[in-house]
Amino acid sequence: MIIIHATFHVRQENRDLFQTESVPLITGSRMESGNIRYTLYEDPSDRNSFILVEEWKDEKAVQRHRQSAQVTAFMARADLLFDRPTAISCYSARKLPSE
Repeated sequence: MIIIHATFHVRQENRDLFQTESVPLITGSRMESGNIRYTLYEDPSDRNSFILVEEWKDEKAVQRHRQSAQVTAFMARADLLFDRPTAISCYSARKLPSE
């Protein structure tokens, strides 16, 4: 399993636009083959900071996702939406057996 954390810091004046633009990104990504989870969280201490937590079956699913129409469209608006570069961390994980 591949886990991705993408941290966004949104321009205050475009916060509503970010939330609107994120809906098709999230909806489309959740429907992709190999997606396990795709959830956007708001930082309660900074209303313009968000983290997108993604879980994917494998690297092939991640590569398809990065080339998807919804990711391409969303990232094309990055300069308008964000006031600093997006921080992305990727992790490889395996599910442990239950006790």
